[in-house]
Amino acid sequence: MKRTHFFHGILLIVLILSFMACKDDHGPIYLVSATDHQQITDGQLEISPFSKGEKFLIRGGEGNYTIKNENKEIVDYRYDGDTLTFIPVSIGETSTLIADRSGNSYTLTIVVNNPQSNYRIESISAEVEGDNLTKGEEAELLARIAEDAPVQSGGRLLFTYSDASLSYGDLKIFPNYTGSYQIGLFERTLKYTEDTGEPYQQIQAEMAGSTKRTYTFMLFENETSSTQTTDNTSSTNEEGAATTNCFIKEEVTAQYKGEFSGLTKAYRIYHLTKQP
Repeated sequence: MKRTHFFHGILLIVLILSFMACKDDHGPIYLVSATDHQQITDGQLEISPFSKGEKFLIRGGEGNYTIKNENKEIVDYRYDGDTLTFIPVSIGETSTLIADRSGNSYTLTIVVNNPQSNYRIESISAEVEGDNLTKGEEAELLARIAEDAPVQSGGRLLFTYSDASLSYGDLKIFPNYTGSYQIGLFERTLKYTEDTGEPYQQIQAEMAGSTKRTYTFMLFENETSSTQTTDNTSSTNEEGAATTNCFIKEEVTAQYKGEFSGLTKAYRIYHLTKQP
């Protein structure tokens, strides 16, 4: 009898361990993108209000999922048993809880926010053209154009888009490392350079305030030969050769033409790193 009880006890332990192993085999619940199958690893999702829906696949758990949406006035969802689609409704933050019958759960924080492009200024250079410029004038111009920039190395340009085509919005210029900034409105248009046909975004910005200062920027997403010198062009960089992945050219000829009659073209060049 004791031996029978002993074997029953062993069998019970084996069954319990087998049950726990089966439960563990399911693993934790997580989400992967239905598009590129990248897993969300930090429990955070940011959605543009202009998105028609972000699609995900639920993985892990035991498969019979329940979904609880905290605030459908910010994000709604659709789930067909295979694909989970989050649909933005309004600007804000909410969370969604995904659970199964085995006690596994996963909470996703969702932020609906206007898309942004955030560029950090790594360095500033200048480019001037003019056959009648003396070497001294050329050197002075290159130095002054870089020094007169409204934003210095370490500053940022933050574009926040207010339309689905990413053509309009507001611009914040952070002149340096501090948190202070100037704000204005911008419009951007796809253009092409006349000589090489290279694409760039032309950005027209008007800043708030009594001066209503305006800027015209040419945004190139990749550093290319557009910043290389020619026979009539000189370029300098306050920190040496640029190694950043994009840059902005600002034409400033009118600001210096009156003082330097031999000047034909002048550009201020912001070498940028695009921030996540």
